[in-house]
Amino acid sequence: MKKIGIALSILTVLLYACKDEDVITQNELTSTQAARDNLIAEQIFNDAGRMVEAGFDANPDHKLGPTYTIMNSDTSNSDTLIVNFGASTVSNNTTIRSGKIISVYTGRYRDSLSVTTTTFDHYHVNYNLVQGERIITNQGRNNKGNMWFTIEVNNASINTSNGTINWESSRIREWVSGQNTYFNISDDRYMITGTASGNSVNGNAFIMEITDSLEVDLGCLPTCVIKSGKAKISPNGYADRIINYGDSICDCNFDVTINGTTYPIVVN
Repeated sequence: MKKIGIALSILTVLLYACKDEDVITQNELTSTQAARDNLIAEQIFNDAGRMVEAGFDANPDHKLGPTYTIMNSDTSNSDTLIVNFGASTVSNNTTIRSGKIISVYTGRYRDSLSVTTTTFDHYHVNYNLVQGERIITNQGRNNKGNMWFTIEVNNASINTSNGTINWESSRIREWVSGQNTYFNISDDRYMITGTASGNSVNGNAFIMEITDSLEVDLGCLPTCVIKSGKAKISPNGYADRIINYGDSICDCNFDVTINGTTYPIVVN
């Protein structure tokens, strides 16, 4: 994973800078194609997940701008949540969204064995068309007593002005803190493991692996929420990029190591 909720300043660079994979200077590290496109996909699908989870939240202050509609279906034992952004909705972080996020769920987010399957209807993020399927399954509690989830993203595509990103992802999310405070997400902390794979806008394939569990702290919002952990991005035909998210503080800084050389990325 990238830094979930990574700062818009980074995303602007990533969305519009078109670089080749062999660029490794410090000023251009965040523009390498595979790292850039994986970051974009991660941000979009994590953001969609937060939008769906907000729809299940009883606190109206946590609703994030769109219209939320729950369609009850007593006969099939499943319900549908529609998150409708209309023609255009701008959130407080200036992200522009339009269209609908549609989630069919067998139980609430906290319900053991509940499954939420999310798809998209003409959904755009900053004018980029988003398609695919996201499935989150509540697996109950592990031997530590923590709730945990599997998260699968299948057949995802993001149509950008530079080309199409194809992406799939498989994650395990362990909820290690904040499970008992229903209306307060600031104490929510997760540990994330998993992999992703895809094709960049230039058609080059890549894989991504979390090599050291990512510590996600929602108390860091609205800044970047990954406080520590490591991931490896392997573009086809190019050196691995080792991303180190760092020092357990709420900032957007991280290090990238390529061919044994480490480049600190400082984001103001």
